[in-house]
Amino acid sequence: MGIVSSPSPYPILEISRSALENNIKLIHKIIDSKNTNCKVLIPVKANAYGCGLETLMPVFQSNDIDMLGVANIREAESIRSLGWQKPILNLGSFYIENIQSFFEYNITPTITDLWQISALEEKASSLGKQIDVHIKLDLGMRRLGIREEQIKDMLTNLNALKHLFVSGIYTHYPTAGDKQSKATVGQLKKFQSIINNLKRETPFNDNLLVHSANSYAMLLHKETHLNMVRPGILFYGYFQTMANLEEYSRRYRFKPCLKLRARPISLRTLSKGDLVSYGSTYQIKSDNTSVGVIPLGYADGIPRSISNRIAFEGHDLIGNVTMDQIILKGVTENSSVYLLDEKSTPLEYWAQCEGTITYEILTGLGARLRRKLVND
Repeated sequence: MGIVSSPSPYPILEISRSALENNIKLIHKIIDSKNTNCKVLIPVKANAYGCGLETLMPVFQSNDIDMLGVANIREAESIRSLGWQKPILNLGSFYIENIQSFFEYNITPTITDLWQISALEEKASSLGKQIDVHIKLDLGMRRLGIREEQIKDMLTNLNALKHLFVSGIYTHYPTAGDKQSKATVGQLKKFQSIINNLKRETPFNDNLLVHSANSYAMLLHKETHLNMVRPGILFYGYFQTMANLEEYSRRYRFKPCLKLRARPISLRTLSKGDLVSYGSTYQIKSDNTSVGVIPLGYADGIPRSISNRIAFEGHDLIGNVTMDQIILKGVTENSSVYLLDEKSTPLEYWAQCEGTITYEILTGLGARLRRKLVND
């Protein structure tokens, strides 16, 4: 069952085109105008970090973005169905059952395990086609990628094949958010050394994409830019933590792209002593206290941990967040309240309350929210 569009005034998650366009321009500025050969890949995993892949497609189509990155082939297929014609890189690994789709939808796979080389070659040979691939080197995450001790076997396998064309090589940093990280600097040096050795042993194309910079590497370690960057969270206008927001936001003017607004579904008047919501964690302190019930809850991505700890447009959230509703103190009119906008408590604070990072809050925004691209 799909999401049905309803004319009723249920909560709307507005995505700001101007904020996203500001952010992509800032990314290009950070890359450095002198580095004209540096491309930009925008990760759009997990429904464009919860912002809505279909909703954001017009922004991707009309701005200076060279490639989109996905976690799996299903996400890639969705992007093609929405009309994206430029390259798509599958950043995650894949199952052998996925291989046909890489050819059918013109998706670039990432080689993360040695078996994938022969499997892709076999399929390409049977179809009489050549396929571009990127190679991921595992030099720090210990998650996905060809390990250093496997590189010799990888080269042997690649050099024996006719249908695989290596168009990119990359790695990923586990500690790029630390601007003093010696591990990031050391990993980059190792990565560059391996690339230089590979170029001597394998006739890679001059247009080989060599990339390693995620958002924080791009921001804090400019030597990692190479000839493509992969900024995810910063493209959407958010920092990983509240501490990062306080440290970097004045220097780097990324704009949060989300506004979340909702009208109360019920206006009520409570009396002194009334206990509010599950667990009765809040007690009304005076008679004739106006509250508004907002049809949003943790099923929509509102963390339960912000209960009794936050205000929206001056209205305290009282009582525990429930699955489908929250209660705001002082709401007296049937007009929208913004839970997220440029004047609200930042999303990074939500993450701090939850004891997590902003990524988790973004990707947890629920499917019930109506997503709308706005030209503000």
